[in-house]
Amino acid sequence: MRHLTDIDSKPQAEAFVAYLLTKGISTHVESESPRAGNVEPSWSVWIRDEDRLPEANRELQSFLADPNHERYRAAITEARSIVQKERELQKQREKNIQKIKYKRPVGVGGKMPPLTLALILLCIAFGLITEFGYVSDGNKIGAIAMKELKFVDYAKYVETRDPAYSIKQGEVWRIITPAFLHGGTLHLLLNMISLASLGRLTERVEGIGKYAIILLLSAMGAHLLQGLMPTNLWGTPNFVGISGVVLGLFGYLAVKSQLHPDCGFFFPPDAYVLTGMLLLAGFLSQGGLGMANMAHLGGLATGALLGLFWSR
Repeated sequence: MRHLTDIDSKPQAEAFVAYLLTKGISTHVESESPRAGNVEPSWSVWIRDEDRLPEANRELQSFLADPNHERYRAAITEARSIVQKERELQKQREKNIQKIKYKRPVGVGGKMPPLTLALILLCIAFGLITEFGYVSDGNKIGAIAMKELKFVDYAKYVETRDPAYSIKQGEVWRIITPAFLHGGTLHLLLNMISLASLGRLTERVEGIGKYAIILLLSAMGAHLLQGLMPTNLWGTPNFVGISGVVLGLFGYLAVKSQLHPDCGFFFPPDAYVLTGMLLLAGFLSQGGLGMANMAHLGGLATGALLGLFWSR
């Protein structure tokens, strides 16, 4: 913005500025203290676009030669019309601008989707029925549930030492059902919190059909690896919990978010670090911390492979 001139008369200043506006020259006017010999303040005219300064100077010379010319008085009416039109255009622009509202990340908040909710309720129900893995002598229903839903009928396993004994008898549901059983209230609580978060996200992103496939395949990958691996390689058929499936969901979402950064969600680096620490702690600690380490690894690998397959 560059200073053009000072005009002592307010009406003349208004007429000149209006005339410049009709020429497309935008100005800024400031009231200044009266100059020597004047009572009224003077008006300082500034040109906003410095590239138009030479043209404004030429118009100023014409104005000073005849400030009362009709074209300057007529310019006031025209300038008012220009200003009014600009105001109307600005209002229209503001109407056309869509206000951006904060939206939660995909899958976060809101009602729990149906399949995830059903899984949570099933796990809680079986937790109560089986007394969280510590079935009392009088609890026949709980005892039957533990016997029929574990990876293997444990009495037959002790007898045959074959972890696949029950599956070989056609009891294929056992590949999935250990996920519904939990060994303690804390075990159940931690798994339900994780399932509510990752399950909600996956179900909303992929839909119930694809989500169901991810759940089933993750459970199969987790439970078969855990149940069939030798005990010296962290395997055992005597395990419970849905954590292998939860790790499968994490693996799936992690791969999808890396291959498709525009998918609407991502995991912060801390999530990968914590997951890696959980796996390492289980495999490196004495007794594996009592966790189904191969189920965690199997579920994670299965979910990651599914994420890779469906993200191509």
